[in-house]
Amino acid sequence: MSITQSCTVRKQTILLDLDTDQESEDGIRNYELWRAGHYDHKEPDTLDWIDAHFNEGDTLYDIGANIGQYSLYAAKCLNGNAQILTFEPEALNFSKLNRNIVLNELGQAMTAYPIAVSDDTGIDHFYSKAFKTGAALHALGRAVTQGEKAFEPQNRQGIMAVSLDDLTGKFDLPFPTHIKVDVDGIEDRIVSGAHNTLRDPRLKTFLIEVYMHGEIAQNIQTAFQEAGLTLSNADVTDFTPGVVQNLIFVRE
Repeated sequence: MSITQSCTVRKQTILLDLDTDQESEDGIRNYELWRAGHYDHKEPDTLDWIDAHFNEGDTLYDIGANIGQYSLYAAKCLNGNAQILTFEPEALNFSKLNRNIVLNELGQAMTAYPIAVSDDTGIDHFYSKAFKTGAALHALGRAVTQGEKAFEPQNRQGIMAVSLDDLTGKFDLPFPTHIKVDVDGIEDRIVSGAHNTLRDPRLKTFLIEVYMHGEIAQNIQTAFQEAGLTLSNADVTDFTPGVVQNLIFVRE
């Protein structure tokens, strides 16, 4: 059964379409209901980032948007006066993302794209760890997620993958003021495909969720520093292996 739930997030009212009768693969939780119930406190640093840096007229790329929670929040905060491009390759999440855009009457501000973002442009396979709406920890190219952990996928689909530099250059999409990346495993590949994008002064901030594994986090930080972006939350960053944390880079 599907219901529409009203969520209040920092004084913003956001509607989410939720399937109430599905369970996760471990039978413990429904991913969508869990996301709705934790909306205002699952990632407070992401909400803080939006509150502190976004202005009306800005453009956001939300890469790995899932069902759209943080893009919806940004659009609401900016009174719909923004260009928000959401990228979500997983089929079920993409469908629900579009439904949530319609529910909140944000079609003029938000556009959903069923593509993956990576280091190169081409056709690939995308693997769903759990074939449930709202699920995460999926993978592009091979069934391996954060920390090089292999998994048995519940679904394999075809997908178009595009680099950030091609999105902003070859395909001439609106250039992002802000970029959010939450992709559970190929963060370094996305950064590798964003050499020109990172150096463009129109890009003001970049939030990227990183799984601390090997030298990936340090390499990502170096790439941003070389592009003139500074880690703004360095005082709270934990590089301990296995930790998952948002790194926020700002052009000063």
